[in-house]
Amino acid sequence: MVIARSALYEDSFQEYALPQAVIRFKQGFGRLIRRKTDRGVVVVMDRRLKSKAYGTAFLRSIPPCTVKQAPLRELPAATAAWLEGGSSEG
Repeated sequence: MVIARSALYEDSFQEYALPQAVIRFKQGFGRLIRRKTDRGVVVVMDRRLKSKAYGTAFLRSIPPCTVKQAPLRELPAATAAWLEGGSSEG
């Protein structure tokens, strides 16, 4: 089905695959944060979010939030500090 739909587009990645992936990303994020008082952490372990031009489409699809890039070994401490302090630094 994906191949058949993709064939309908001149640039199937930009016009079909990317928008579909962004929608799924946004929906997953929305399941974590439902109210303004909700707090949570989403960890995206895919470098393409920052290294590829299309990564900005994913970041623009979610509400304004803290975005940090850190080595894996620092994630537990950074997550705990953010949750305890409610930091809004990015």
